[in-house]
Amino acid sequence: MTKHNDAAKVDSDLVQGQGKDLFDRVCDYLTEKEWAYSTHGDHQCLSFGLRLHNGNVRVVAETVQGDEWSRALVYCTYPTFVPEPRRAVVAEAIARINYTVIFGNFEMDLRDGEVRVRTFVESDLFLGEDMIDRAFRTALDLANQYQAPIMAIAYGNASASDVLEMASKGSAETLQ
Repeated sequence: MTKHNDAAKVDSDLVQGQGKDLFDRVCDYLTEKEWAYSTHGDHQCLSFGLRLHNGNVRVVAETVQGDEWSRALVYCTYPTFVPEPRRAVVAEAIARINYTVIFGNFEMDLRDGEVRVRTFVESDLFLGEDMIDRAFRTALDLANQYQAPIMAIAYGNASASDVLEMASKGSAETLQ
């Protein structure tokens, strides 16, 4: 039996990427997308505004990295707040949305009516660009898909039971 002690060829970018902490890799991801962002204090947190097809969102990302696991958390917050008289019906719509969503969820602060999407990826292994991209893209896709239906329910006469159907039609039909 012959033993082979050949060293495997390793992609130098992968080794270099693993040397960076998660927050730096998230910053690199956003820089590559040419999305300008601001970092916040000593925390592993950043934010930026983004124009989606159906409106604007504020994106906040936080990272936590321990010795044995790491997490990237992404929030997309709508710039409008649900009026108090419509919060119960919007909460019902959010429950209907969350029942169908596999990755990510919607949240509403019942005190002020702020609505946001939350996604995260967590692993005890290396969180690479594909996983970071999944957290951002899923949050942005959900925020875009449901912004018009949620606003139609919050500010119009739309019913919470119609939120899924409205989201499948697109914003042009939803807001009319």
